[in-house]
Amino acid sequence: MKKKIVLICIISMIVILLLSGCTDTSQNNNSNNNTNNNISPQKNETEIRIPISEISSTAKFYSYDSNGISIRFFAVKDKSGAVHIAFDACDVCYNAKKGYKQNGEVLQCINCGLEFSISSLGTENKAGGGCWPSYLPMKIENDTVIIEISDLKARSYMF
Repeated sequence: MKKKIVLICIISMIVILLLSGCTDTSQNNNSNNNTNNNISPQKNETEIRIPISEISSTAKFYSYDSNGISIRFFAVKDKSGAVHIAFDACDVCYNAKKGYKQNGEVLQCINCGLEFSISSLGTENKAGGGCWPSYLPMKIENDTVIIEISDLKARSYMF
């Protein structure tokens, strides 16, 4: 009988520990996890410009201030050298305000743990719903990534 009680107590403690880790609702965004947070790209009144030479296979996290709201996004190159840009917010998990972190060839949602191949980023949600690094339109001209400020502001609600 004592063995059953001890076993039940141990199992209960394990369940409590697991559940407490899964229900974290703190506002811990990735600013503490990224050493290159808040890098200021070149900007004018309508667009932000990032030289492709500044983008590597290590995700670089940027921030644009819009009326006191810090709108975060990242830029990274895949194995082939193609540039991928996305908001540092998930289509579904954005209310948690946690963003993404890089684990090798993938970016991982800090809130739900889903991982996304770098080469798949920079598109509309391919799954048609669910967690996905939110799409940020961009264009490339003369070895420079150009992001419209209006596109950043359109997703300010995520931050």
